[in-house]
Amino acid sequence: METYTYVNIFETKGLEYLLLMSFLVLLVFFVRYLREPGGDD
Repeated sequence: METYTYVNIFETKGLEYLLLMSFLVLLVFFVRYLREPGGDD
């Protein structure tokens, strides 16, 4: 017989939000780093 495991898609919602927020913060810092002046000749 097949076994059915119940997966709650809302269990990891907190972790997903933390990952999303950390990714957005890192993206902002990365864009700021790329737009940093000092490379213009």
